[in-house]
Formats: sequence, C-alpha cells, structure tokens
Amino acid sequence: MTAPAAVLATVLAITAVGSSVLLWFAPTFGQLRRGYDALTGTSIALLALGAWAAFDGPMGSLEGTELATQGELTRALLLGASAATLVAVLARSLRAPGPLVRLLGAVASLAGVASFLPLAVIRAERGGVGGLGQGVVELALGALLMGGIWVGLILGHWYLVERRLSNRYMMWIAWTNVAAIGAGLGSVLLSWRSPAPCEGLPAGGEFEQCSMLFSPVLQIGSMSVILGLGVLSLLALIAGFNVKLAREGGRSIQASTGMFYLAVILAPAVEFAAKVRFF
Repeated sequence: MTAPAAVLATVLAITAVGSSVLLWFAPTFGQLRRGYDALTGTSIALLALGAWAAFDGPMGSLEGTELATQGELTRALLLGASAATLVAVLARSLRAPGPLVRLLGAVASLAGVASFLPLAVIRAERGGVGGLGQGVVELALGALLMGGIWVGLILGHWYLVERRLSNRYMMWIAWTNVAAIGAGLGSVLLSWRSPAPCEGLPAGGEFEQCSMLFSPVLQIGSMSVILGLGVLSLLALIAGFNVKLAREGGRSIQASTGMFYLAVILAPAVEFAAKVRFF
C-alpha cells in the first residue's frame, strides 16, 4: 500500500468527500443557479471516480490478505459516491424538489465518508499509530482542507456567471477556508506520529527500491511534515487575503478567486506530504 498511487488515490478521495459535504449542505444550496451544482457535482463525481481507479493497483496488492475485503469495500463506496453524486446532479438539473436533491446528495456524501472507515482499518492493521480513530480523523481533516479550497475555486468562478450575486457566499467560503487551514494543520501534525515512507521494511521486501517510489528527500527524518507545515503557512497567508478581498466584494472577488488558484495548487502538496505517511 505504500506507493504513490495509494497516496494519490487518498488525496483524490478526501477532496471528493469534503467537496461533496460542502456542496449539498452549504448556504449556497438552492440559492445559486442549477449550473453551479451541476458543475461542482460533476467535478466531485470525477474526483471520486479517479480515486476509485487509482486505488485499483494498491488495493489489488492486498489480495490474499485479511485486508483484501477492506480494499474492495473502499473502492465500492467511492464508486457508489460517484454514481450517487451524478444522480443528484441529474435530479437538480431536472428541477427535482430541493429536499429530494439534498437527500440524494446526502447519500453520496455518506458513501464517501463511509469509505474513510475501511481506509482507516487498513492503516491500523498495518501498524498505524493511534489506531482506527486517528486514521478517520486524519482523513476527515484532510477532507475539510481539500474540500474547502476546491469548492472555493469553483464558487469564485461562479461569480463571473452571476455577477449580481451577494458577496455573503464568498465570505462564507473565505471563513470556511480559514477553518480548513486549521484542519490542514491538524492533518499534518497527526501524520507526524505515523512512520516515515518505507520505514521498517525488511531488506528484499516488497519496497526494496523505496527511493524509486518516493523522493529520497521525504525519507529524511520528518521532512514530509516540515514540507507540509511550510506550504500550509503559505495557505494561511492566502486565507487571510481571501477574507479581506471577499469582504470588499465587487472586483475584489475576482482577486480572491485568483488566490484560490494558488491555494488549489498548494493544498494537494500539503496533503501529499501528510498522506505519504498514512499507510
């Protein structure tokens, strides 16, 4: 499981789950045009589908072990979350009643959140510090970080479509972004308790050529944690600018969207640094 594909799949999964919760349960639901829900929901479905595909190899390596069932369950739940999201998007596009659409979105979100449990079981069974509970918390914190920034990027662009839209929604996502930075800090600090990449693997084992799987830099002590905290400090600075720009409204919202461009590039680096130690 300690492979780049597993890390990529985990980051894609938490981005999809965090974004799904913010889409269907945010103040924006039912207040913006249906196109916003369709755009955001479709991107979420694709992220979940990407996670499902990326987990194919890593979960396949568990075949024949006691964890094989957990791997299959993770992929099934992510595929279900992707399908349920598309159904919710279709219902919204067909002008289905809001409560029904939200219910479908809730099913999609719950399927995504449920996928965290088997992932945490795999982590715990492979010797992860803190057991099942810490694994779930790490994934949830990462989901808030990635979801808050992904939804913020799309919402900022939506202001180009609905130019008279109140800036209250941009203020909401800006403060959500601040909370997401706090969640990201927790995610990185909790990863500090987990083993470094390839640590403790026997010579001649499955990952004998560890340096070919991960950058050798990440194997230097707590370098992944240091990198995560460094990038997170830049995200914190961006979050502060976003609050100020969103409060001003008007053209400043376009500037805030530009900040989200930077954030959506930096945030995955934070979670890659944290989740490289997850399994």
